[in-house]
Amino acid sequence: MNRERTFTVEVIEPAYASHSSSIMAYGQVASGRTIELRSLVAGRVLEISPDFAVGSQVEEGEVLVSVDPFTYNGAVVEARAAVADAELSLAEAQEAYALEQSAIAAAQDALTSAQTDLERAQSLLSSGAATQQTVDTRALTVSERQQALDQRQSNLVTLNAQILRQQAAIAQAGYALEAAERDLANTEITAPFTGIVTARNVTTSAYVGANEAVASMYQSDALEVSFMVSDATYATLRRDGLFGRAVEVSRTTGTGAERIAGRIARVAPEIDSATGGVTLYAELDSEETDLLRPGTFVSVEVEGVAHENTLLVPETALYDGDHLYVTREGRMAAIDVEILDRDGAHVIIAADIPEGERIITTRLSQAGEGVAVQVEGEEQSPGPGGFGHGPGG
Repeated sequence: MNRERTFTVEVIEPAYASHSSSIMAYGQVASGRTIELRSLVAGRVLEISPDFAVGSQVEEGEVLVSVDPFTYNGAVVEARAAVADAELSLAEAQEAYALEQSAIAAAQDALTSAQTDLERAQSLLSSGAATQQTVDTRALTVSERQQALDQRQSNLVTLNAQILRQQAAIAQAGYALEAAERDLANTEITAPFTGIVTARNVTTSAYVGANEAVASMYQSDALEVSFMVSDATYATLRRDGLFGRAVEVSRTTGTGAERIAGRIARVAPEIDSATGGVTLYAELDSEETDLLRPGTFVSVEVEGVAHENTLLVPETALYDGDHLYVTREGRMAAIDVEILDRDGAHVIIAADIPEGERIITTRLSQAGEGVAVQVEGEEQSPGPGGFGHGPGG
């Protein structure tokens, strides 16, 4: 009588959880912010900072180059004098305007008085108490005082125009002063941020022209890494949330691997026509970027897509990529699975494992539905017909 062969296998308990597989790529470090420093004024270079050298780090606000300020100091003095002169002229015009307003009030009172006298003389003329000559004299006085009032009012209009002109002159002089002060301030070329100098094109005593490039630098705490992923991976990441996704950049050194965290910030506007891949850019944490320099090649590990309520099983547990086996009453039972992702030698799958059944991880060439199995390390169960069978048969 032939005995049925029993295979000894290893098993794992099905542990449903959220699993993800990191995405690996290679990338290159680049600067997220670079600038070319230019002299905004022309002149002779008086002084250069000792820290201002290619490869050196300079601090934000540090004076890197000083241009001779003599001419620009003179321009500021002249502009301030022009402002003061315009303000004085305005004050004089305003004072004359106020005096003319007082004169107009007095002329108006005089005109009113003359008109009253004229009306009284006309009344007395009708009663015979005044002569025509008196009336004519007082009418002439009214006319003269009316002309005086009109002249004063005309003078007021002229003075008002002068005030407006002086106000415009003050604004113009103020603009010229601000421009002169800016030119004076621009005789000192300062670092706009803390960064690394990549080029220096100026020396002491040399003459620099306006808008002449004197240096270039990049912000040392604003580095990023660019790396490429496949179009399919990009689509998956977009569905699960791309921007802000965590990445870890590593560079192997003689003492180990330097690791720097970051976050995906942007995507290249076009797909690479040669590879069909999509270039992503991740901003690196500023606290650690002093370990890197632009141009460094690094490994990039992107946080994978999370698969909820899934299983992580060894590759050896899968058969034909669509099923695995569990132990059921001492025999193998097939369970259909869906492969969602891979993580090294393990596979993330979706599968419905009945309670109490365990996943067989031992790879068997004779695997199949109903094959007798014995879990390694557990007591041998009686085989068919009441006989016990040792491991492997």
